[in-house]
Amino acid sequence: MVKTRGRGGARFMVSRKSQLKIQQMAFMLMAVFIFFVLAGMFYILSQSQNIAKKANLLERNNAIGLANMLVDSAEFSCGTYCIDGDRAMVLRKKSPYTNGTLWKVNSIKIRTLSNATKDTLCTEANYPDCNLIKVYDKGAGETSVYSYVSVCKRVKENEYIEYRCELGQFIVGYEVKNAK
Repeated sequence: MVKTRGRGGARFMVSRKSQLKIQQMAFMLMAVFIFFVLAGMFYILSQSQNIAKKANLLERNNAIGLANMLVDSAEFSCGTYCIDGDRAMVLRKKSPYTNGTLWKVNSIKIRTLSNATKDTLCTEANYPDCNLIKVYDKGAGETSVYSYVSVCKRVKENEYIEYRCELGQFIVGYEVKNAK
């Protein structure tokens, strides 16, 4: 290919070899650009998975802290790490506790660790002869954390009302976020 430039009709030859080098440089720049785009996408993907793991860890730590705080709260407590089962039975019917606006968790349950092999859900009809009180349950899939407590219930023994305390678990359920 021949081109003329400038005055006097001086001719400069632009060879095919130099055009090929320009094309190679353009393809190389394009390849480097695509490589950095793919590397950036991989980095963003790995960081988003790391964010989901950190969010789940934060949610778990929040649930553990909430469980420990609720054990000593006035709503449940009958002393240090002692849960009043009678209060828990009353709370499961009260509005701020049942609709989930008070605590940002999926469930709150209290289980006594008796010799029973199967959990018996507490209702007004079978209380205190049961071992699982569901104060609040959203019904969603969840992971739980628990704290060991003493669960005390008032029972009638020989014409007297006495406290019967058993080892139990204060269980807080929270939602696990999926990494996408």
